[in-house]
Amino acid sequence: MASRAAEFQQRHVQLLIVVAQEPFRAAAWAAKLDTPYPILADPLAWVCATYGVAQQLMVHDEWVNVPAAFVIDGNGILRYAHVGVAFNDRGTPDELLAAVDALGE
Repeated sequence: MASRAAEFQQRHVQLLIVVAQEPFRAAAWAAKLDTPYPILADPLAWVCATYGVAQQLMVHDEWVNVPAAFVIDGNGILRYAHVGVAFNDRGTPDELLAAVDALGE
């Protein structure tokens, strides 16, 4: 996503990375990740639950939140959601940009 930041900015889109981890873990993860986007720690998955995309899957011996990417319009309405089927299934920049472009149609 970071490599496509300019395309999101041209569309006046604010991306936010939500990670289902404690704040200290999210901060450590953010330090390793070179991203222009703000990161929100959401250990209880309230953000995903608010938009109806909170799901979990078993990875090794623990339950983890399924990655999701969603587009929320300026009124706070969910317009697009990609809910992963595996821990590394995150939706692509092309999918998100297409969803954003569809809002303008």
